[in-house]
Amino acid sequence: MDNIDPSILEMAKRDFGPECELVKETEWSYSFKCGPKKYCRISRFLAEKNYAVSASEIRQRWPAMGESERLDLVSHFYVKDTWNDNDTEILEIIMGDGDDRLWENCALAFLKHPDRDRAVCFLIGRLQENHAGHQPLNYFQALGLLKDSRAEAAIRPYLEKYKKAMEAETDIGVPDDVFRGPIPYLPYLTAAGALFKTTGSPSYAEAIRKFFEHPNEQVRYWAEHALEIEGPTTAKRNTEYERKRASQ
Repeated sequence: MDNIDPSILEMAKRDFGPECELVKETEWSYSFKCGPKKYCRISRFLAEKNYAVSASEIRQRWPAMGESERLDLVSHFYVKDTWNDNDTEILEIIMGDGDDRLWENCALAFLKHPDRDRAVCFLIGRLQENHAGHQPLNYFQALGLLKDSRAEAAIRPYLEKYKKAMEAETDIGVPDDVFRGPIPYLPYLTAAGALFKTTGSPSYAEAIRKFFEHPNEQVRYWAEHALEIEGPTTAKRNTEYERKRASQ
């Protein structure tokens, strides 16, 4: 695959590393292999100037689209720098005929919906109707950024569930794999961070700050990220990343 615009390949190398090479191109995105085990994707709506699709076309094609094509579209159509009525109409099509896998992959698109009340109510509804048992972290993030006080009642039950599960650390210690281990560090910190943004309550911030001294670096990083601060762990990682980029 060597017919890609050189500027798009350069964008991938700049953002994800010099080893990036194109492995797949779809109607909505470019996929790159950026190392032995690293892959990344770039939206065509972001990478290509004036790249667009009409809502009327999507409305016509949507019923026949397979799940993977739908997921590819919803993950990439909203990341462009601009937003207009056509984009809102596409989002409404997705909202009207989709599922949580799709909606969570475009959760941040709801920040751009011109009807803020509709966006907030839709996201709250997804949390209240979540019966699959998965962790709706993207919904937490979007609601935290929307900063609507109504979200607290929807997020709070999740936080309490995660808080109870966190108590297992006292008995089993810190698991070797904090990503997949039985202790929900990331869900807990993400929910607490969203509640802090939504309410401004110091109690949520304090619950997060307790993990600033956690023995696991990844957990410390998640805690700093939840409060959007560059603490010691984040600063260390940023320095390492810049050093690595400078040496490439």
